[in-house]
Amino acid sequence: MTDEGRGGEYQRRVLALDHSGVLELWQGLRAGVSPPEWPAGVLLEYLLLRAFQLEGAEVTWPYRVYRDGVLLEQIDGVVYFDGVSCLVECKDMTRPVDTSTIVKLKSQLLRRPRTTIGALFCTGEVSEAASSVMNMLPPPDVLLWEGEELEQALREQRLLAGMRRKLRHAVEMGFAEVKPLDRGNA
Repeated sequence: MTDEGRGGEYQRRVLALDHSGVLELWQGLRAGVSPPEWPAGVLLEYLLLRAFQLEGAEVTWPYRVYRDGVLLEQIDGVVYFDGVSCLVECKDMTRPVDTSTIVKLKSQLLRRPRTTIGALFCTGEVSEAASSVMNMLPPPDVLLWEGEELEQALREQRLLAGMRRKLRHAVEMGFAEVKPLDRGNA
């Protein structure tokens, strides 16, 4: 089966899930016990997009960008909300996310309209080096989500509220920041 065919299969599986089903998959993922029908890395992409969809966002499922038969990019998904277009990058890793992930996402954003932002979702943490690169490579167009904060947002169905808060912080302060959800600021 082609990658595109498998993508349709993953999409059908995840569309059958409600919020509790998404949470169950997330908890298994965090515990290191993913269902065998979900390859490493793929589960996080689809469950996050489904969670956004359940909160009312429009999503584009993972896809690849080709030009003249050459693969340019693999996009983990896109989330649309409140007039915002956001490329999604997912990392299900036990080690901290490194600088190459930030640089890759920022380079993908350079090929998009300037109003497009990115969001990096990781089950673990972002390395200090990656956080430094974020501060050294303006604009603050990549919103960072680490595992604990992501878990809280999934549990409380507050992904969109968190995206709004993070985007507002980036606009007002001029840099992206990773911090726990604050009910008063979402």
